[in-house]
Amino acid sequence: MKKSLLIILDGYGEGEENEYNAVANANTPFLKGLKAGSHALIKTDGEAVGIFKGELGGSEVGHTTIGAGRIIKSTVKQIHDDVKTGEFRNNKVLQEVKNTLQKSGGCLHLCGMMSDMNVHSNINHAYEIIDLLSPTTKHIFLHLYTDGRDTSPYDSLKYIKQVKNKIKKYQNCEIASIGGRGYAMDREDNLDRTEIAFNAMFKADKATELKEIENYLKTQHRAGNNDQFVIPTHIKTKEDLKLTNKDVLFLFNFREDRVRQMAKMCKERLKCQLVTMSSVGVVKSKVLYPAPKVNHTLSEYLSNLGLKQIKISESTKYAHVTYFLNGGREEPFPNEDRKHIISHKVIDFATTPKMRANEIVNEVIKATDENYDNIVVNFSNPDMLGHTGNYQATVEALEYLDKCVKKVVNHAKKLGYIILLTADHGNAETMRTKDGLPHMAHTLNRVFCVVLDNTHQYQLKRFGGLCDISPTILDMMEIKPYKYFEGKSLIVKK
Repeated sequence: MKKSLLIILDGYGEGEENEYNAVANANTPFLKGLKAGSHALIKTDGEAVGIFKGELGGSEVGHTTIGAGRIIKSTVKQIHDDVKTGEFRNNKVLQEVKNTLQKSGGCLHLCGMMSDMNVHSNINHAYEIIDLLSPTTKHIFLHLYTDGRDTSPYDSLKYIKQVKNKIKKYQNCEIASIGGRGYAMDREDNLDRTEIAFNAMFKADKATELKEIENYLKTQHRAGNNDQFVIPTHIKTKEDLKLTNKDVLFLFNFREDRVRQMAKMCKERLKCQLVTMSSVGVVKSKVLYPAPKVNHTLSEYLSNLGLKQIKISESTKYAHVTYFLNGGREEPFPNEDRKHIISHKVIDFATTPKMRANEIVNEVIKATDENYDNIVVNFSNPDMLGHTGNYQATVEALEYLDKCVKKVVNHAKKLGYIILLTADHGNAETMRTKDGLPHMAHTLNRVFCVVLDNTHQYQLKRFGGLCDISPTILDMMEIKPYKYFEGKSLIVKK
């Protein structure tokens, strides 16, 4: 049996070469040297990761697919299918919410991201909820988070116009707050940001007039705050916004990693009932779509074989190399260790493009020296810098990352490791839109995959999917294929 190292370069895609392709233009001799040899191009979007055809992939579905060795139908796909067939309105928990509010005379606080990109939310789900609950609910308050990361950076103006048009037919529905996802959806334990959003939603001492929302957003944009970083503000409402134990707070984002902090804060500080679209970690709530446990993952298989493994990442992707890679399991498997490196407390990673890559390198080297059988590491620089839209900072990050990856790979090779490098989705290879605006979202581009050891770089099939990564690792380690995996090894047999 051979020891293996899986390196995930988060957000490192292969796109058309142009002046704003940071991956192609950065001076990265080590990574480009690997790509000059045999490598596979991996599909990371749409049906290849259990979502809709043509939809952008992401770190959640990407890591889930890698760990499962097969394609898992995502929560958003299930919700979408239910909305299409009408089953969404018959959801047991949603019907319970309807009955609760009808009997109590309480209000609904509907909170989530104003986007239709299906990465964290879909505003159309909110419209379905409003349409169902409005006739029997005293009042509905909307608390909206602006995107600017999976959408264009200033699309909030388009979405707020749409929301206003959609809800104007409901006399008992109004917008109560608005603010950037960088505050309401923080996941790096920057609780000060979560609190700013929370206070704007429920404890504001001043408010913006409804008719001034567009002007407020434009003012934020002119001040340098794109939609990700719009400072949250309360919106003056006709109905008195005072939460009681008769009310229901409903978080309609379906991806749980970026609602955990807000859900926890609401649960601890508010007396009303908490409802979430999907499971939110250890926070107890009524859940419309409980996250299915994905059993028979790579980590579980290696653990059952008695092998020693470790997952390493900084905060930005720690949940992905642990919880999501392990199929929605919070606790480690037997013989599985984890190393969580706290990310820098910054709102814009363009100010710290190196992030914690050097500390990650040190932890990986330590893990190889300690002879772990399998090591999984995520470097999130390409994705986090790609999301800033800052081309120069992204290039700087990639050039530094090239040195880090080289150091890790060379050290691991000396100790007899066989190494697989890949990514979970693209991002940093597309830094401008066709209109010349900063591009901050993931892409539909494929990502590269290489396998090498201290003797050579392996010949790989030309194309594959993320579900092929774990079967390839087993092949690398000379371990019997796992009967639950549906992906195939990418290594070409001689």
